[in-house]
Amino acid sequence: MTAQRLEVKTLPSKVLSVILFLMTIVLFSTLIFHFGVALKPSHISAKGGEVTFQGDYFTTNKMASLSGEWTFFERHFIEPQNLQNHLSDATFIQGEGGWSLGDSSRDSVLGYGTYHLRVNLPDTDLNLALQIPKIETAYKLFLDDKLVASAGVVATTMGSGVPEFKPTIIIIPKSTESFSLTIQVSNYHSAWGGLWSPIVLGNTDSIYSIQRDLVALSLFIIGALVVTTAFYLIQYYFRPDEKVPLAFVCLCLIFLLREFTAEHMHFVLAFFSVSYSVALKLNYLTFYLGVLNVLYFMHLCFPTVFKINISRFFYFIGISFSLFILFSPARFIGYSLMSYQIITLFVMLYIFANILLANASKQPTAKMMAFSAAILGLFAINDILYANNVLDTGPFFNIGIVGFIICQSYVINQRFNKVISNNEALSEQLQQSNKELQLLGAELENKVEIRTKQLEQVNFELDKLARSDKLTGLLNRHGLHPYLQGAFDNLKQKFEPFCIVLYDFDNFKYINDTYGHDLGDSVLINGATILKGNIRIQDKLARWGGEEFLVYLPDTNLSEAMVMAEKLRVAIENMQINQGELNIPVTITGGIAELQLHDTFEVLFKRADNALYKGKKLGRNCVQN
Repeated sequence: MTAQRLEVKTLPSKVLSVILFLMTIVLFSTLIFHFGVALKPSHISAKGGEVTFQGDYFTTNKMASLSGEWTFFERHFIEPQNLQNHLSDATFIQGEGGWSLGDSSRDSVLGYGTYHLRVNLPDTDLNLALQIPKIETAYKLFLDDKLVASAGVVATTMGSGVPEFKPTIIIIPKSTESFSLTIQVSNYHSAWGGLWSPIVLGNTDSIYSIQRDLVALSLFIIGALVVTTAFYLIQYYFRPDEKVPLAFVCLCLIFLLREFTAEHMHFVLAFFSVSYSVALKLNYLTFYLGVLNVLYFMHLCFPTVFKINISRFFYFIGISFSLFILFSPARFIGYSLMSYQIITLFVMLYIFANILLANASKQPTAKMMAFSAAILGLFAINDILYANNVLDTGPFFNIGIVGFIICQSYVINQRFNKVISNNEALSEQLQQSNKELQLLGAELENKVEIRTKQLEQVNFELDKLARSDKLTGLLNRHGLHPYLQGAFDNLKQKFEPFCIVLYDFDNFKYINDTYGHDLGDSVLINGATILKGNIRIQDKLARWGGEEFLVYLPDTNLSEAMVMAEKLRVAIENMQINQGELNIPVTITGGIAELQLHDTFEVLFKRADNALYKGKKLGRNCVQN
């Protein structure tokens, strides 16, 4: 009778689990389709260094990868205006898959050369952009005769070359019938040289949409990894004798670091000034150590089926490869990749074989562990084959990480549920002991207190996020409101005048449209830093919206506010914003208003806004009241 009741109680949970599992499958299928099919550019092959798009090509295809035959000048740096004079030195090379210079020796990837491609467009009224991948390992890119992008320092000798990974997006000017791409490339720091991934030409919105979607996916994965890491660190804190949660935390941290090495997350490493060598080694180390950590985690979950000597053999090989990556020059470490990929396949077979043994012996959670290992293994094999040009599916390993985390969370929670069940049984046997009941109550109270403090901290962080501007880190309107409300409340007791200054970045839409939203964001971030660094301690600065910023100057009259506002205007005018070799001028216009006795904030703000408008009409880059 008891078993029947238990079955009735667990039936809804099983049904819910099946529904959630199916929803997860649908989600994963959607992600794979979106990033592997919907966002995948079509291929168009150049012939003889030239590619021509037909009439409605960009109507039916949003993007195209410029593969095929590029004109190539081996061991020559050719300026665009001198190409016709050097055609006798030209050969043809594929626009993807790298290069092999001179011969087939190992050093054949080291050297320099010039890629060239002529692109003929079907229409002059197209809104197109070029997506430039990371190019091994330094380049200068010319659009017709104009230098539009560069990374590192291209050179004819190893000593003078400087490597850098710098993917970028270049806008093609409208009314362009055709254009030439000339890319001077040098490589002295990598085992892969030249154009490894193809340059993509496509609709500007689609190009930027891909970048946004990839970054959004990475941020989602990073968020899931951070939350999972925090959760299982807490689990390990409460049960330090359990090594499984700690091993899983280490695995999540490795996956987390690896996500930052993705090409579309380059801006994060650039923000922290991570060098080319460090970024490259981090990419390899997270792969090599990740394989070892997966093996160690599986070994901890099923210690009776994994043979310690075989596992130690793989640990020794993986650590040896990792030390090679850590201490070798960057240009050598790529040669270890193929060997380690083969070792990874053997490690995966070893893991799968032992999980099948665990299933045969009916060990707890073995089925879910097999399912999660299959997910991670299939996505890892896909990425290995994709990296070696065997498959044309796309890299999906980061999506597989999410599936692996979900499955392993279930596995670890099952382990803890079993521990909890044992503890409950023990508590029932010892319920006659008042002393142990009191200890249990004290422990429970302590846990509640810890959880309460954690909840308070989370609420504090959420409130802080709600009051802050995500891009600049300044206060937003909501965050500035308490200070303004306090200032107006003082009017009921005594009249304490203050001023506000409303700033607007001049020609900001032009900057965004001309140089891209990334540079526009950089203008706002650097501008916010300069404004904040030049106000007083008692002053408050907030991003009011878009390119508008509001400065609250307490206990300040109009003449003092004019001095302060002019100081801030000059500070912004002297700000240095560069794109490539260009210095982008940035100015602001300000409108000042001083509080009058019967003002509401709306009236005060309207005067500041009118003053700002007046400054705009007078030619911008000024402060008016």
